[in-house]
Amino acid sequence: MIMPNDECLMPNGGKISRIIDANVNRAVEGLRVVEELVRFVLEDKKLTDQVKALRAQIRRGSTELKVRSSETDVGRKLYHTTEAARDTLLDIFTANIKRAQEALRVIEEYSKLLAPKHGAVYKAIRFKLYDLEKKIYYPLLRQTQLDFNLYVITDPMWEPLEAVKQAIQGGVKIIQLRDKTASKTQLLKWAKRIAKMTKKAGATFIVNDYIDIAKVSGADGVHVGQDEKMSVSDIRKKLGEDKIIGVSVQNLKQARAAEKAGADYVGVGPIFSTPIKPDVKPLGLVLLHQMVQEIKIPVVAIGGIDQSNLKKVLETGCSRFAVIRAARSLNANRRS
Repeated sequence: MIMPNDECLMPNGGKISRIIDANVNRAVEGLRVVEELVRFVLEDKKLTDQVKALRAQIRRGSTELKVRSSETDVGRKLYHTTEAARDTLLDIFTANIKRAQEALRVIEEYSKLLAPKHGAVYKAIRFKLYDLEKKIYYPLLRQTQLDFNLYVITDPMWEPLEAVKQAIQGGVKIIQLRDKTASKTQLLKWAKRIAKMTKKAGATFIVNDYIDIAKVSGADGVHVGQDEKMSVSDIRKKLGEDKIIGVSVQNLKQARAAEKAGADYVGVGPIFSTPIKPDVKPLGLVLLHQMVQEIKIPVVAIGGIDQSNLKKVLETGCSRFAVIRAARSLNANRRS
């Protein structure tokens, strides 16, 4: 514990305590913002508890350092233009985790002047925060990329590059390359081009089925079916923590398994009859509603969805829907 009595040994002791106190406040404020993201956006109890515990540890380390005078602080009215706007939740996370880390570094250095052993304590806390940053960043990145409602899947009857171009122009935020008839060589060529197009537009790009093509092309992720032999964790190891993994499901059991395995979203369908899968019985809106109520990761409805039935899909509580044939006619300007 840093004791205020130590200040009398140094002419600037009081000022040093104010520096430490100001940065304790910065650190815990930054972590409080991070905690809310982990709690309410990621809904991860374990990570929430870890952030909360770290915040409490920082507070405990300086409980008696309450000598700061905010009224006379020359920096109280400073407000940099970069603080005025955030584009995504990821921006908020990055700004606040860095704020906390920088504050901890300041505390670590200045506390050495008052109580050298405290420097080591705050260094340890800072490195704990670096580890937490890695655990939070990638799940939040993937969730940010899944902030959409209209999900366009390429139609084999429509040239994919042109389809992607029009989807991007219409404001679509996520696009999947799917063509069961094209060769892998052709798919890879398309995927590389589409990856560049979507990156420039700030859209998310998913490759259907082929994990290797998703990896080589620079896609944002892959969507696999129930017949995929690799587990979600193995796919994650191959693609990396920053990549999205979607899984097709036809019932609640499969959806629960995909969520537990670490999938980022599930695609549920076909909801209605569709010529894409003429022999598959539609799952219907009741099951879709049950999925949305129970499954915490994003649920994407697919199969026969068009202008005539979209309202019914949305009424189930499912805000994300995928289209293939109807991509040309549905309002591409829909976004979350």
